[in-house]
Amino acid sequence: MAITLQPTADSGVVAVIERLELGVPEEAGPAAGAQPPNRTPRRTEEQSLALPLIITKVRGWRWEQGFRGAVVLASRDHNRVTVYSRFDAGAGAACQVLDSAEALGVPARVLDRRVYDLVWRDGNEATTTVSLAHTPVVHFGLFTVLDDQSEALLERVADSAPASLVTPGLRTVNFHRSQDGQRLINFGTWSSFDRFHVLLDQPGFADGEKYWKGLATFRNDYFDVVAVVE
Repeated sequence: MAITLQPTADSGVVAVIERLELGVPEEAGPAAGAQPPNRTPRRTEEQSLALPLIITKVRGWRWEQGFRGAVVLASRDHNRVTVYSRFDAGAGAACQVLDSAEALGVPARVLDRRVYDLVWRDGNEATTTVSLAHTPVVHFGLFTVLDDQSEALLERVADSAPASLVTPGLRTVNFHRSQDGQRLINFGTWSSFDRFHVLLDQPGFADGEKYWKGLATFRNDYFDVVAVVE
């Protein structure tokens, strides 16, 4: 199974991103720059218990009006699961993974759930296709926008993000802006994280050169693709 990501302006499709933390809440440290991922996949006990329930629930969305596909992602570095789903604009409001405290059989909380427009993409491929075989790992670059500067941040993205595409294994970058303007997420698709360190040497990504400086705070999350639902 595979889904294709297309800009919202062209497709009329939006993304709903629901980020969940399982188990005991982590203490949030200060926002950091780009850090390399854990190269060894891991699953916490809570992830192993919750993922089958999450996948079953997301598969049930196939019969919801306007559903265009979803990806279930398990974090490598945190006790988290994220569901990235795509719906026709105006649909999907009722499709929520954590709709009750007992929904997943383990302690869980919503870190964030927002509707996003895919506003800018680039890549080593003409289209962004997500599947277990083609893009087994994904990274999120999570930007919290400062002082309503999402347009200025997107201008820097257009100037700087293409430099990242020399990184072996990086297939595409796909920048989503939340409809409230407060968040930007880069959904990066990869064949492998083995050469991720090359990214940190590129202009705009090296220490002291972060292209988002002064416009946003930044955090990473790195995921294994565990299910794709068409």
